[in-house]
Amino acid sequence: MLKVNKISEPEFFKEFKRKSKLKNWKDFDYEIKTKLKKYMLENEQKFDGIYFCPYCEREINVEKSQIEHVKPKDKFPKLFHEYKNFLTGCLENQTCGSIKKNKWDDNFINPIEIDPEKYFEYSISTGEIIPKYETGIKYKMAVKTIDILNLNHKKLCEIRKTMILEILNVNIENIKYINKFPTLKKFLIKNIKFLSKNK
Repeated sequence: MLKVNKISEPEFFKEFKRKSKLKNWKDFDYEIKTKLKKYMLENEQKFDGIYFCPYCEREINVEKSQIEHVKPKDKFPKLFHEYKNFLTGCLENQTCGSIKKNKWDDNFINPIEIDPEKYFEYSISTGEIIPKYETGIKYKMAVKTIDILNLNHKKLCEIRKTMILEILNVNIENIKYINKFPTLKKFLIKNIKFLSKNK
């Protein structure tokens, strides 16, 4: 999971809210949703020139993405139009926002408020995202978040495992050219010497 570094609400969105009598999410048209996604992707979710879903870290773009209410709009109705509650997520139907739907738990790691890297690491052998801690509140939060977002879906673990093998089999200088799963890449670079010795 990636930290989303929220910036100020864009002026075009403030203007839209001033002009529109917003009652619920249905009052948001295609045009404003597209503008919001472009703005968030370009200013908050861009890493090495690529846009990523903050939950699963798959590459996304404006057309193949959705606005995600981190705190679900039916459980937090007053936040349905709050920019600070939005991120742009992938459309994968078995993970992330599509599987999360309206689930919420106070132990969920909100990537807008909390840096997920402090809670997760990876299993080199399985490609799974795993809690960094074995007990305590940080462990509970990691487990709950993995569960709500289904971050260890079989397909996702297989894609990560392929990347792990790819990184372990290239020269260390060439790792910079692999632009997938930013936190997994960072984790592997940090542990590369140890991993190379134990291959």
